[in-house]
Amino acid sequence: MIDILKEWIINIASLILFITAVEMLLPDNSLKKYSKFVLGLILMTVLINPIIKIFNKNFNISVYSQNISRVIYDEEKVDSIEKYKEESLKNTIKNFETNLEQIIGDKLKDEFKVLNTKIEIQAEYSDEDNNFNIKDIKIGIKDGKVEKVKKVKVSVGEKTLEEKEKDKLHDDIKSYLSKELRVEESIITVYKL
Repeated sequence: MIDILKEWIINIASLILFITAVEMLLPDNSLKKYSKFVLGLILMTVLINPIIKIFNKNFNISVYSQNISRVIYDEEKVDSIEKYKEESLKNTIKNFETNLEQIIGDKLKDEFKVLNTKIEIQAEYSDEDNNFNIKDIKIGIKDGKVEKVKKVKVSVGEKTLEEKEKDKLHDDIKSYLSKELRVEESIITVYKL
């Protein structure tokens, strides 16, 4: 009887140490509350197991509790992990886009002295390449000067010198970013704000 009591106390103490270690290692998210629930069930079975053994010699509650906790834990774990993975991927893509927008803005300021830009990036994560792919880059450029009212010229099929210069600037920006970012020019759109 003393050996049984000694074994029971050792099981309780070691389980409490294990539960404490697991709780300290788990991150603070929805998975932690489910883990605490399962660990609490296991602790209850360890506490109750000797009492049930007294009444029924063939009954082993730890086997039943382990099976139940494994089923509950696996189902909740899969759902939580998938949700966490999706949210994490969305946040990572958003951070990637924001950082790339900042980098492009800085490069345009340095290379072309363009001060006012509006940059929009669309990116996606590819599981096959395990890499981020840029789907679309839109760059709005404003020269920052107050424009004078110009004479209205109606011409058919011929661009003015100013329009040709703007088109050249847009083409130069597309070519420059294509080389710097190693992407195709077709995904880069440059427009006037």
